[in-house]
Amino acid sequence: MKSVVFAVVAISAPLAAQWLNYPTKDIPRTADGKPSLSAPAPKTADGKPDLSGMWEGSFKYLQTS
Repeated sequence: MKSVVFAVVAISAPLAAQWLNYPTKDIPRTADGKPSLSAPAPKTADGKPDLSGMWEGSFKYLQTS
């Protein structure tokens, strides 16, 4: 049973990294096509920062060392 759990975790862990080259639309880019990290945050209609979008959780709590 432990080997099955280990296999599922070992296979599913790399799946989180599969979105690395996903072309996210509507983000500001530099002249060479890379995301502009110094661009201002998008704003909502009322002028507040728009925090909607793609969010990924931290899996630090799963690490055992």
